[in-house]
Amino acid sequence: MTVNHTLSRLDSLLPPLELGRGARIWLIERLLGPSALDLFHTLCNELPWEQPRVQVFGRSHPVPRLVCWLGDTGVTYRYSGLTHRAGGWPDPLAPLRRAVTALTGLTPNGALANLYRDGDDTMGWHRDNEPELGPAPWILSYNLGATRDFCLRRYGEHRQSHRLPLSHDSLLIMSPQVQRYYEHALPRRRRVRESRLNLTFRHIVTAAADLSG
Repeated sequence: MTVNHTLSRLDSLLPPLELGRGARIWLIERLLGPSALDLFHTLCNELPWEQPRVQVFGRSHPVPRLVCWLGDTGVTYRYSGLTHRAGGWPDPLAPLRRAVTALTGLTPNGALANLYRDGDDTMGWHRDNEPELGPAPWILSYNLGATRDFCLRRYGEHRQSHRLPLSHDSLLIMSPQVQRYYEHALPRRRRVRESRLNLTFRHIVTAAADLSG
């Protein structure tokens, strides 16, 4: 499905939030309904979570959250010096994948899962613009558990421009221009005591996936 077809499909559901320079986001509430809570507990308990270490200014640090890469078998994703290879999709994710595809018309072949154990776990400012995502990546960000603030700012600037509280069972859809012109982050919120699980569905381009092995 082309970018224009996806835009038309989403615009027919609800108006987007216009960030500027063609960047748009849509926030869909209550995507799965009551089954979302069961999915949250299942994924928290059954996914093979890990806490990798990254190099920052020559020193090794654990990432401030737990992560897991899911997707079509063999699909590889690289970011922050880390390489993840998917071993297939867990069965409990099937209803969510169907709902995301039916809503957007997009068929992602991978999803990065992040488990924020409480408000001390964070994600720093970044763009999802790795080469294997292609030149115009759609990012479909599904949220379970605690509500956390999702912040955006123009790339190259230091002042936050938007803040969205992302609640349980919500899907945030980011058009390709968001990754080109904006950065996003999940800042520390010490008042949050509960866990929050996020799945960012994306499509790894075939050439990058083939070269990974």
